[in-house]
Amino acid sequence: MWVLIVIVAVIIILLAIIGLYFVFFALRRKKTVNLMFIPKAETEVDEAKARRKAIIKDNAERFKANSDEIISGLKTKNVSIQSHDGLTLRGELHITGTNRYVILVHGYTGSRKEMRDLAAVYASWGFNALRPDNRAHGESDGKWIGMGWLDKDDIALWIDYILSRCPDAEIVLHGISMGAATVMMTSGLELPSAVKVIVEDCGYTSVWDIFKDEMKAIFHLPSFPILNIFSLFSRLLAGYSPKEASSLRMLAKSKVPMLFIHGEDDKFVRTHMVHECFEAKTRGEKEKLIVQDAGHAESYVREPELYLNTVKSFINRFMPLGN
Repeated sequence: MWVLIVIVAVIIILLAIIGLYFVFFALRRKKTVNLMFIPKAETEVDEAKARRKAIIKDNAERFKANSDEIISGLKTKNVSIQSHDGLTLRGELHITGTNRYVILVHGYTGSRKEMRDLAAVYASWGFNALRPDNRAHGESDGKWIGMGWLDKDDIALWIDYILSRCPDAEIVLHGISMGAATVMMTSGLELPSAVKVIVEDCGYTSVWDIFKDEMKAIFHLPSFPILNIFSLFSRLLAGYSPKEASSLRMLAKSKVPMLFIHGEDDKFVRTHMVHECFEAKTRGEKEKLIVQDAGHAESYVREPELYLNTVKSFINRFMPLGN
């Protein structure tokens, strides 16, 4: 009996250590990197894959050159707000002088820098572009990554910030990857009528689902019981559990028109998730774009004309942009 008790105790302690490790691995603030253009793990020797990489690289360089020219001609100011839990959240606002604003939300372990190119595009359409650093990212405060769930409340505060400086503002939310999950989760809040359109690009169904996928893909481990223990420590340390952090649940309450975008070849946030998210939104206008031969967060650099024309056309239905 004592041997059995010791064995069970050791197993429980080991599982607790593993669960705690994964919380620190996945949710603890880490060095900012740009996940959008990290080379894929597989060896790309196929000619078609090589062409794809070349196209993405060329388009990314073209975007950067265009954005440098546009952003340099705009007035830009550093801005900040206080979160509900006392963090200072920082960002940059590019000012065009209209009453139209876009809030551009970056991905996991990224920063506002990776949204600069899209900021320039929106500025060319007449939008003021706000690029915040999410909590525990970039120049914003915070130890624990919100995975969209904590960030949704921060985005609501950024919306309030915009309305405080421009009460008649018309606002678009546009997020990529974790930023896409953020704007989907934000969509289920009681948002002001100033929020006219939401664009989500390669967001996940829930934090539980994406961690379950990655636990299997990266560590070759079952989700039970590790993810359950992870969830307990996540609640204690980060303030939320993976299961409650659900895009699907918030989309069910969403009324704002939403454009869903995903890469057909996304190996990180699997493409089936966009279809589930699309079906979960039962109220308000919606549209879906699947970009062929695009990996995770690659859609706009894989097919820039298709991507931007689709985004602009969708926005134009609810807030006419003119030419």
